[in-house]
Amino acid sequence: MKNIIRIVLGLLVMSITACMEVDNWDEPEARVQGRIIDSYTGENLLTSQGDWGIRIWERTWTESAPTAQSLPVKQDGTYNNSKLFGGTYDMLAYGGPFWPVDTLQDVVFGGNTEQDITVTPYLQLQGFETSLNGLKLTLTCVLRAPIRQGLPNLVEVKPFLSLSQFCGATNFIDLPDYNNQRKQYNQSWLEAFGDVETSSVITIGPLKVKPGYTYYVRLGANVNDANRKYNYTEIVKIVVPADAQDDPNEVPDNFFKNATYPFAKADWDGNRWGNLADWTTNPAMRTRDGRGGYDGGWEGAANDKQSLGFEKWSDAETPIVNGKLFQTFDLPAGTYRFTMSLAGDNPIKSNNGADPRYIAAAVGETLPDIENLASALASANFAGLAPDDGVKTIEFTLDAPGKVSAGFVVSFTSNEQNVRPSWLKLEKIN
Repeated sequence: MKNIIRIVLGLLVMSITACMEVDNWDEPEARVQGRIIDSYTGENLLTSQGDWGIRIWERTWTESAPTAQSLPVKQDGTYNNSKLFGGTYDMLAYGGPFWPVDTLQDVVFGGNTEQDITVTPYLQLQGFETSLNGLKLTLTCVLRAPIRQGLPNLVEVKPFLSLSQFCGATNFIDLPDYNNQRKQYNQSWLEAFGDVETSSVITIGPLKVKPGYTYYVRLGANVNDANRKYNYTEIVKIVVPADAQDDPNEVPDNFFKNATYPFAKADWDGNRWGNLADWTTNPAMRTRDGRGGYDGGWEGAANDKQSLGFEKWSDAETPIVNGKLFQTFDLPAGTYRFTMSLAGDNPIKSNNGADPRYIAAAVGETLPDIENLASALASANFAGLAPDDGVKTIEFTLDAPGKVSAGFVVSFTSNEQNVRPSWLKLEKIN
């Protein structure tokens, strides 16, 4: 027994001694830094902090396949890492908003290495301008696509606002009022702008801001490649005076109230269906125990989805025949645009079925039935519009001031019919 104990103790001492051996590797102290350069301008390619990076592989040792490491790229288009082992590396800018680039091979890291990488961006955002009017901020730019052959479809132009100097897809004020102002294209450059290198001026806004706040703002545009990262404008600092206010006599940028996800309800059944605040429904639309127009989704009160919506899904449900959901306005003379967008932030956005569903505008305090829509100022059936990118627009002109109603007219008599948009807008364009 004593011999066994001695053997165990000896093994224990040997294992402890082995663990105390000194690591004879030097600390990583090689630094590599540089710029990601826009091939068109020779300037840094602006990005969002840490949104994409540089992949590196150490090639000093050849006994086994190297493991990739990533170096994040900063917002100003530079990178800097001071904790790398010296050696020979391959480098590749990846995951960003640019055409594929070749791998830089056999770059030696030792001491302080400077290595710039040149890329060709998909898009350029030029002529960026900001305009602050009271508590409304408007952003404009033009897009440029020097290489259009093989360019993935244009996805969107989106505003980014931040309360810090870091501004972009990795740090922005995530509000529907801002996100839903983006211009969505989801089409080729040729379809969006024609066979030209530079787009027309793109206007985003007005965006509501708060008095006394300082914002950092920029625009971003992306294409539908595997990464969908944004090319950006520079960042502009906007200081809103503490006493700033809107002109009470100014024409609003959106006449609709409660017109953007998340939508507010006036009342509901405590589970799913309700009435929308600020909207009027006729009896035909109120097929849910006297309610209609508000859809909280199918997960109950604890996960209310806060959507505008109406639906006829099964034989057990009452058909909606000439159901109407609208608002009424006193409008000055002029030309107006009514936009309904399925695309946006609504988590349960949908447009199922093929039964007739119209956006419409008409003189008076209600909307006509579907069979009488020829009497409306304007109307359009949006059955078949895709939820992910669908937008429907109508325009109309008033020669004199008057009362106008605008909204939805639908007849859902088949099963599996519904509508849940992300936002609506009624604006005066002339």
